[in-house]
Amino acid sequence: MAGSPNPFRPDALEARLAPLDALPRTLWLSAIVNNEGDPFERLAWVARARERLLAGESPFADALAQPWPLDLANAFAPVLERLDLAGLSRGQPAVAEQVMRSLLWHVDQVARLSGAMTRPLALERVVEAYAAEWLERGAALHEVMRLVESLDGVASFARWSELRGLLHSESWQQILEARELLERMPQLAALIRGLGRARPREDEALAFDDSTGGDGPPQWVRRVSELELPGTPVEVEGVRRSGDPARMLPIEAVWRSKRLDPVRAKRLRRLFAARLAEQSLLAWQHRDRWEQPAWVPEPGSQRRPRPVRRPVLEAGPIVVCVDTSASMSGGPERVAKAIVVQVLRTAAAERRRCHVYAFGGAGEVVDCELSPDLDGLQRLAAFVAASFHGGTDVVEPIERALGRIREAGWRQADLLIASDGEFGPTAETVAAVQAAREALGLRVQGVLIGDRETKGLRSIVDDTFWVRDWRRYGGRHGQVDAPVHDRNLTGLFFPNIAAAPGTGVPLPGMRPGAATGDGHG
Repeated sequence: MAGSPNPFRPDALEARLAPLDALPRTLWLSAIVNNEGDPFERLAWVARARERLLAGESPFADALAQPWPLDLANAFAPVLERLDLAGLSRGQPAVAEQVMRSLLWHVDQVARLSGAMTRPLALERVVEAYAAEWLERGAALHEVMRLVESLDGVASFARWSELRGLLHSESWQQILEARELLERMPQLAALIRGLGRARPREDEALAFDDSTGGDGPPQWVRRVSELELPGTPVEVEGVRRSGDPARMLPIEAVWRSKRLDPVRAKRLRRLFAARLAEQSLLAWQHRDRWEQPAWVPEPGSQRRPRPVRRPVLEAGPIVVCVDTSASMSGGPERVAKAIVVQVLRTAAAERRRCHVYAFGGAGEVVDCELSPDLDGLQRLAAFVAASFHGGTDVVEPIERALGRIREAGWRQADLLIASDGEFGPTAETVAAVQAAREALGLRVQGVLIGDRETKGLRSIVDDTFWVRDWRRYGGRHGQVDAPVHDRNLTGLFFPNIAAAPGTGVPLPGMRPGAATGDGHG
């Protein structure tokens, strides 16, 4: 009541539960039913402790309003510091939540064990159990962070057995080996990071613009002029309607014939006179102009290209087509798997999406969207564990990839094709890729894991990165050095490889002639 020394506040009890608003619902029950300390002080402390873990600090660094007895805080604080659980929880809400849930559960066990043993002994056993649990879990999460920087979707301990089984599998070791392999090819890793067209990169590309320039010296140019020759028929070009009786067709003279019936002849002569007046008589059409060639001086246009800066796009989704044919077994297979692993790492670090199409023969296309969560890691492990022994049909995966890129959320994606180049796309596929370039600005990057760039690969990609020393990564290949000096070997011996048969015109998407330079893995 107003004026009372202790006024009644209807929201006083509810205000003491306000810290629950700052906690995820999965922590509510553990924070409320715990046996140690005052429940309302514990709620406020759990909310502060979770925020400290997200900031990378120990939850026991807050000495104010400790909800538990001092022996509990002194026993658990060294464990969190020794296992670096604060560092593991930095920026990872799922991990911070699991650290707090596990801590509350083990603290609750002290009261249960105290009935059978002394409190110091019960506290010692609970702390040991907590340390053993997080020694294993922390090691597993650090193992995942070796591959991806985020633990979102992985730190859900409801599926802990699945994660532990994945980390102890042979596929996981192959994934880590693939990651280490890409660390020896920094140029390829940088190329993968530059895929996508979502935002401009900090640096810019240097291009040349020749749209402007001064006038050069005069040039003699051959021009054709027409001369009018009135009244002189040069050439019959066809039939037209005219009022000139001298050029009318012979059939028009029938209208003036006197051999017809007089009445009918009179009518036809009138009709002829009307057509003559309307200039609608059928007559020969003569060309009365003559084309005369002549050389005339014209001011020359001397173009001087000037350098201009253009933004380079990067980030955005990534779509990958990986060749899994039998010719890719051995060293190329390991490089291709490492490329897929690096694509996932890049996408996870920058919150980007990536989709992989593994193609073999006709109907042998396996597509999956990779993600840094547990399901995505399991799909990656299944891909890495598979062996390459299929045929080669590039048409279906490219068609699927183009369909994916046209979908909402994928239109800023780039296409990456990893192959040894031993395939041949159809003309329809090449035209479809070119149409996507023109409509969406699609860029197609090729990674050649072989010795020479083939016509099939060149007809699809904009540029090729050559992994020249792919033999280093396959145990069955004794030779290390590439047997050819240039990946453009085919283009050097067949200069018209990029042209349509019999035309000399480059096919859609193909670079004319043999390009120079290469990329070394």
